Amino acid sequence: MQLRARFFVVALAVALFGCSAAAKRLFTAPTIAFRGVALESISPFGGRVRVSLLVRNPNPYSVSTSGMTYELFVADTVAVARGVDTLTRTVSGHDSLIVLLPLDVSFRGLLIAGNAVVGYGMVPYRLVGDVTADTPIGRRRVPFDQKGQFAPVKPR
Repeated sequence: MQLRARFFVVALAVALFGCSAAAKRLFTAPTIAFRGVALESISPFGGRVRVSLLVRNPNPYSVSTSGMTYELFVADTVAVARGVDTLTRTVSGHDSLIVLLPLDVSFRGLLIAGNAVVGYGMVPYRLVGDVTADTPIGRRRVPFDQKGQFAPVKPR
């Protein structure tokens, strides 16, 4: 009986490891790239911006997003906004999709961004979050952490 139990445990471990290895080969995490931000409105209490992200699916099959969480930092450390998006979006295989995310920004965040623009003409940002991807092999959480600079006003 002990021999049979040991065999079962070993067989189960091999099966689980094999499934895990196969899942890693079958699924490549989508990439998320910051594309820009646009100011939608401003008030004495803060403002609303719309962040544009490019989601690329490197897999041969469609991937759906069932949720996103995100936080926007200015000057790398000052949190100015955070949000949760629960809309379901589908990215076809070997395709990409622009995702627009609304963010309510604090007045403090707008001041810091404004000071960066006055001093340098650009706003340093960091966008951190994760996307929940629904795939044929199950749900996967895909984290992202993007840094860069953006011009809040596009020259004409």
